[in-house]
Amino acid sequence: MPHFSYILSLVLTSFRQLDPEAMVAAVRALEALAHERAVAKLQLQSDDSSPGSDSREYQLPYDPASVFLLETMVSISCQASQYIEDLWWVHL
Repeated sequence: MPHFSYILSLVLTSFRQLDPEAMVAAVRALEALAHERAVAKLQLQSDDSSPGSDSREYQLPYDPASVFLLETMVSISCQASQYIEDLWWVHL
């Protein structure tokens, strides 16, 4: 199985070839996928919790796929810093 850093370097090489608009769309898709994974895990936890338990204290388990998605987003944003305002936005 390929090493994580090798896979990440292939992904980043591919992203560098994208025009800025496509890069922004790809980063937003990565963010949406990571968000969907987190929400799905929270829903599973909510379904499995016993009545009366406080779900606000729940911590999501480690998810290597979500970590990969987030690390990829950060790496792309760092390597395309001229587009940082478009790539890394804050939800208010």
